[in-house]
Amino acid sequence: NQGHKDFQSFALPTELRYRILKCDKYKMVFRLQQIIPNKNLLVFLIIVLNAIMNLVLDIGNTFSKYSVFDLDKIKHKGLWKSNDIVESFKKWIKENPRCKSIIISDVFGIETSILESMTESRIVWVSNKIKLPFKLKYKSPGSLGADRLSLLAATINKYPKKNSLIIDLGTCITYDFIDKSGNYLGGSISPGFSLRYKSFKSFTKKLPELEFQSSNKIMANSTEDCIHSGVYFGILGEVKHQISFYKEKYKNLTIILTGGDADKLANKIKNGIFANHNFLAEGLYKLLKLNTE
Repeated sequence: NQGHKDFQSFALPTELRYRILKCDKYKMVFRLQQIIPNKNLLVFLIIVLNAIMNLVLDIGNTFSKYSVFDLDKIKHKGLWKSNDIVESFKKWIKENPRCKSIIISDVFGIETSILESMTESRIVWVSNKIKLPFKLKYKSPGSLGADRLSLLAATINKYPKKNSLIIDLGTCITYDFIDKSGNYLGGSISPGFSLRYKSFKSFTKKLPELEFQSSNKIMANSTEDCIHSGVYFGILGEVKHQISFYKEKYKNLTIILTGGDADKLANKIKNGIFANHNFLAEGLYKLLKLNTE
């Protein structure tokens, strides 16, 4: 407790006491009571341990995923609507005031100062201006979206020193390639499932806007089935062609499929790795540590 005489004034709030009892790492502190009789020092240790919490926030066009890391492990995760992100973030910060640091990947377009004004935690915004675990060989790095940078960081974290093609199937489909030396060389972008379905009604007078439906035949015999066939096999053919291109050029290619629509191509992509639910969060957390330690 040297140099921290002001901790004599600290009390142990009921809410904090409840959180201590619920968390294994704090039970350890209570066991130390037998060898550390100074209650003020105990409170100090609790505050320090509580400040280890870090928040990873991925703000998408529709939903925002958050993960809470404690001692390098995900302790809690959830989903917020991006339209309500400001209120959701404010509420979370109020309930977790001792969060040490936060990393945010944002494609929704939140004004950074709004979220920064709500917390004293350090916030790292994913962009080409922060430290990255790979080299950008991109002509317009400033236009590279935070979502793509985040996936590249996650790929380097999970599959280092490999030629990797990351296919993110979301509102748009992005293809990004990073070589075994850690150089990001570029990729391509095309409309995803939802955009293709919406385009029929938006740009034609008679074709309907349908919901996704998997198709098992290319030669369909009704208008609705033709739309389903065109969208499904169009995307499947595109993905396979992209993979074929990179396989011919780079040996031992690692293919990673992620995004909300990745499951629509389940069992259709040979040798493809479907990223687990924590793939992006763990990559962002490593990126946070790279920029705060």
